[in-house]
Amino acid sequence: MEPVKPAPSFVASTASAASAPAFAGPGASAAASGPAEATAVSYGGESIEVSCNGIDDDKDGLVDVLLPMGPNACKTSLPGACASGFAACQDGKRVCLAPAPTPEVLDGIDNDCNGQVDDVEPASVRPRALVLAPRYVWTDSASDVATVVAVLAQAGIPSDMQPAGTDWSSMVSKLDAYTLAVVPGYLLGAAMAASVQDALEQFARRGGIVIVFKPVGTPEKRQAWKLTGLRASERHRDVLEIRFDGARRAPTSDLDSPEEISLRINSRAAPDAVEAYFFDIDPDAGTEIIARAYSAATSAPTITRRPLGKGAIYAIGHDLATYAASRCYLNCFEPSGDVMRLFFEGALREGSSGHVVLKHTAPGEMASVLVLTHDIDAPDAQNAGAWGAPGALQMAALERERGVRATFNITTDYVAGYYNPQTLRALADLGMGPLAAHSVTHPDTWSKLPVGTCAETRATYGTQRTLCGEIRVSRDLVAAATGIVPRVWRSPYLALAPHLYELLAKNGFAFDSGFGVGDLPYNLPVDLAAVGFHQDRFHRSPLLEFAVACEDGQGEGSEGGRSRVELQPSNRARFASLWRYVLLRNAQNRAFTTLLVHPSRGREQPPENLRTKLEAVGTLVDQAHAAGLLVTPLEEIPPRRGSRRTIRSRCGLFGNADRGTDDRSRLDA
Repeated sequence: MEPVKPAPSFVASTASAASAPAFAGPGASAAASGPAEATAVSYGGESIEVSCNGIDDDKDGLVDVLLPMGPNACKTSLPGACASGFAACQDGKRVCLAPAPTPEVLDGIDNDCNGQVDDVEPASVRPRALVLAPRYVWTDSASDVATVVAVLAQAGIPSDMQPAGTDWSSMVSKLDAYTLAVVPGYLLGAAMAASVQDALEQFARRGGIVIVFKPVGTPEKRQAWKLTGLRASERHRDVLEIRFDGARRAPTSDLDSPEEISLRINSRAAPDAVEAYFFDIDPDAGTEIIARAYSAATSAPTITRRPLGKGAIYAIGHDLATYAASRCYLNCFEPSGDVMRLFFEGALREGSSGHVVLKHTAPGEMASVLVLTHDIDAPDAQNAGAWGAPGALQMAALERERGVRATFNITTDYVAGYYNPQTLRALADLGMGPLAAHSVTHPDTWSKLPVGTCAETRATYGTQRTLCGEIRVSRDLVAAATGIVPRVWRSPYLALAPHLYELLAKNGFAFDSGFGVGDLPYNLPVDLAAVGFHQDRFHRSPLLEFAVACEDGQGEGSEGGRSRVELQPSNRARFASLWRYVLLRNAQNRAFTTLLVHPSRGREQPPENLRTKLEAVGTLVDQAHAAGLLVTPLEEIPPRRGSRRTIRSRCGLFGNADRGTDDRSRLDA
């Protein structure tokens, strides 16, 4: 084990800042005092922060948050693709976070950063993944298997899985048909026969990549350790953070932001805390440290790489899916759940000698996606008044002028009396359909509502609020007003409730957007029927979940949001910077940014605050277009679901993975 030390700065940029506080990510407030001089750069008519000096240089209310654009582009001392990145503030210093070397391909770029361009040797590869495991994993760690398979599908990586309940000894003879082998759950040394170990090592020597989660052993049963180049492993429940502060290899090439380099695992040590393993590496195996796990008192390797022949065997001491701590709830870049996908994509490229093309997460040639959503849950959103036309119609008109559409989530509150079906029909006329449902009365006791009979109708639904009544009656009223039954749902206050997802599926919903990204740290849609985590809540319900990353309010104090601070003129610059930072970071990862804005004045705000929100959305849409992003409503970008066969070809968000070719590499079918 190692004493705790700060994460290193990776490759320092040519312009280092003076000593300053440790990295203050988006959401950190401006310091009350600081150096006498503040520095920012004018870029495109706006002030952009470029220094790591502990003060709010660009006056947006954030400290040392560097947007990955323009003035923050930086150079490293390395050649090729590793030469350029974007600066960030880490440990009080301006550092240049650039891609790691990846296998060379014929594209006019020095991908492996060795100073030579397109020095590609002929290769015969099959860019495909195999998920395999000992028999016990199917009962002990079935949820881990499900999550790995779901993330491979999310990444668009074609994959097969051995039949559930079988032993992997029947699959190792088929490894030649793959370039990536993933062993989920945990690997007991006693469960690995010598023939299986030999097959996996031979696969790596030929150029394949093996990823083993949580290798476990004893001094008498060391096979899992030997396979992964370790001398020992030890389970811990006091790990607070995992830092990618070791060797940079292809699977970590896309981990190029402070938030991806540092993953928050637990907020404190506890008997029921999320587990992670400390590894003792075997220097005789040439094992490299990729990432370390940090507790309050010590640290140790937790992700390692054993080079073997032309390939490698990676060991991962955390499931990369379970997090009991987060850096925020909303309005920050939280990519923890995306790291497994990025790691798999890089590993597939490494095992395929770079010769693989995956279907992009965004349709067409767009870089990424901004998902626009609006909750229509206030009187001024549905009705005219001192603020002018209904806020929902003002927002729709603004978006139509920019050639984009949004998802409008409708609260049909005929009890309070502000529900206006004419506004719904007007939204449909503006091309903003299909509309979505957002409850009847927007109750602040959502998580405590009884289920109800699920036979509720507008005529029978009275003062006794129920979960099914709020879902069904809201759905039916939106359908009656527009002629289209809604398939998208969002719960009031992004609150959760027992049996929610079963009820949504039962009532015809296919999409939900009811998590903040701090609670579900995935920025691509999550297939709730496929993933292994939270199934005590999801119950394999066939819905796609879009976690909300950015919103027009801040505050997580209660289900009713009574601690909420609204977007308003005094803090608009802060919200704008947060939204833009998240948008650009997600675009780098080919991930989506889901935005929620209420087209209303907001809590305790004057009528003219609606204009502030309209302008903020217009600015973000313009920035998204300038960055080459698609701006779209939620329902128009559904991922395609993979088949449910035991041995199956998985498809990505917009189809099966393509296989790239060039005249000096051959990709076998």
